Amino acid sequence: MSKKHILIFLLVLLIFVFQNNNSIALQSGGVEIGDLETGSVTGVPFKALDVDFTLTALCVGGQKAWYPPLIVLDLRTEGTGGRAGRPIVMRVINELPIPQGLALSADSAFAGPTSLNVKMVIKNEEIKYIGLPISDLTYVTTGSRLTFSNFADPNMLDSQLLIIR
Repeated sequence: MSKKHILIFLLVLLIFVFQNNNSIALQSGGVEIGDLETGSVTGVPFKALDVDFTLTALCVGGQKAWYPPLIVLDLRTEGTGGRAGRPIVMRVINELPIPQGLALSADSAFAGPTSLNVKMVIKNEEIKYIGLPISDLTYVTTGSRLTFSNFADPNMLDSQLLIIR
């Protein structure tokens, strides 16, 4: 076998290896849920990270809702490189008297087999933290919108997370 054939073989092998690593990373799903003291995401404790936004379950005019109704996460000013891989951390608070089911998912019209899908129950007066690796937002989420809904109560008003990249 000539040097040219060996070089081509190694190049094809490298392309194959890197292509497979990307697909594994897309399916890793590193979302973590916990409290401030014991929770962590990508190996970093929640208490060492800044909270990017807060989502609250509350009652407005007799209607249960996730508040705020729209959260804008602008990654243009920081970008993936600007965050240096720092994950997104959100605080979730339940101010309602009964437990609530929180579902975080990609827009179902664009959701694929690797799309982000998180479900959790948050007790009344409880505060939880959700850590999302930046790669899950930039690579796994095909659309630019995630929906926060209550899987236990479909009458509760949803909230949207709009990601500007």
